[in-house]
Amino acid sequence: MKKTFVVSLILCTIISQAQTLKLGGRFQKTQEMYWENGISAQYSFAKFKPNQFFIGFDYVTSRLGSAYNSNAIKQDNYIFSGSWQFNKNKPYHFVTRLNMGYFYSDLEEEIFNEIPNTAFLFSPEIGFTFNIPQVPVSLNFGTGYYIITEKEGYSPGTLQPLYFHLDIYYTLFKKHN
Repeated sequence: MKKTFVVSLILCTIISQAQTLKLGGRFQKTQEMYWENGISAQYSFAKFKPNQFFIGFDYVTSRLGSAYNSNAIKQDNYIFSGSWQFNKNKPYHFVTRLNMGYFYSDLEEEIFNEIPNTAFLFSPEIGFTFNIPQVPVSLNFGTGYYIITEKEGYSPGTLQPLYFHLDIYYTLFKKHN
């Protein structure tokens, strides 16, 4: 109960200081592997590069993609990011992003216990964001590359380096300067 309260308090503090809060869905395809879908959140702070520097969190999973009602391996990605948007005064932005996180694949059967199923994620990313005029919706297209730091044979086999994604964000609030 204490942990939930502290996390809620921190989250409320972060949100109250935000210049912009965007929440939405993420649709991701790993090259030659699975579709992974999930949620995405991006925050911009009023006191540090508003609407230009964003921190974010993404949760993407094959459970809502290729593994939904199939025998595909269920895998989850928890990703924290920092991104920089260029052309902040225009409706379109080129974006650079640095992601860090955690990968987990649920291999389900005991016989697979010896196979690696977790990994630390680190990926640079480039992309393009378009803010639809007159509507609080934005589209973010991006591509990234997971830098796999594990020795060969110690990384999960379903973690492939190249991925593409589309994020559709709804801006919950945006404070004006």
